[in-house]
Amino acid sequence: MNIGVFAYNFKHWKTQEGIINLTLAGRKPKIIFAADPVKLNFYKSKKRITPKDLFLKHPSDIAKFLNIDYKVVIHNSLEVNNLVKEYNLDLGIILGARILKPIAFKDFKVGVMNMHPGILPENRGLDNVKWGIINNYPQGVTSHLINKKIDQGRMIKKETIKIYPDDTLLDLHLRIQNLEQKVMLDSIKILENKENILKEVDKGNYYKSVPPDIEASLEEKFKIYKEKNASNS
Repeated sequence: MNIGVFAYNFKHWKTQEGIINLTLAGRKPKIIFAADPVKLNFYKSKKRITPKDLFLKHPSDIAKFLNIDYKVVIHNSLEVNNLVKEYNLDLGIILGARILKPIAFKDFKVGVMNMHPGILPENRGLDNVKWGIINNYPQGVTSHLINKKIDQGRMIKKETIKIYPDDTLLDLHLRIQNLEQKVMLDSIKILENKENILKEVDKGNYYKSVPPDIEASLEEKFKIYKEKNASNS
């Protein structure tokens, strides 16, 4: 299967680990579509659940070392569309991207796969760990072939994480972040089995960033969440 990767043109954990894990699994991408950073103008919730100051390599250095073609491009562009055809790509994998439009994904033979850090269709959009706690949703990852609607398309695989009594918000984030990598590799195998019939992701619930008035009680809600869902094993 010929794979192309959508990535960021800056140091980024998911971009780095995804490229490495694909290569180690014998799924080395043919090309990396790397997008420069853009300024985002939407409200971001304040309570941090991600680690700071990780030791990362620039994806261009990783690509050079692994001998993978690396193109700095605007993802939603005719250039990407032409490169998909030139490289005869079957599957695209999102390891770092903003919302992709049809021009970026319509000519992949299989489609473009996203690993969403929440269980679909219940938990679409942003701040999935936090909204999962607030609404008592399972925490986990859903892989799907994207379409023009956010976090919809054809579902490939769902997998949940365990919750432990001593978990922090950072624990949940890291556990889901790592599960995305496993689900990515599992999902490629599923897609290779042409007998699998993928179901459409229903509309579900779409969430924006958690607003301040709700986030203020997040820690208390997290305690209740763990009491309801924690495993002692």
